[in-house]
Amino acid sequence: MQTVIKAALTPNEWNQRRSGAVSIDVVGEETHVAVRDPDGEVVSVSGDDELFALMALANNAISEDDPRKLSRRDLAVLSVLIESYHRESNGDRQLLAIGATLYDKLAALLPGTGAQTPSTGTDIPPRGD
Repeated sequence: MQTVIKAALTPNEWNQRRSGAVSIDVVGEETHVAVRDPDGEVVSVSGDDELFALMALANNAISEDDPRKLSRRDLAVLSVLIESYHRESNGDRQLLAIGATLYDKLAALLPGTGAQTPSTGTDIPPRGD
């Protein structure tokens, strides 16, 4: 039986751009993720590179048994799906591109393993249909 994963935010939280002590605030033209401690002190992170690093570190902090945690196993599943596409004669190239992009996004959020990242399908020559 597949585990049902609860949405990270409720519709109201999405509208407010806030969940508990975490919020998205705009300062000038820059978007910040702000976290408030119990005393109301604020720390914020901004800029695409820093926000992406925050996403990766937040994912890493999720407990190993939480089904919402992104893992190398998730990448392995995507890799199998992408490779299966190349074995099917009627595969959809758009699905391959979406799968490969998703693989790359997920891989960038996970800690490095020191090994070469598996092929995402983008470097595989097109099938001879």
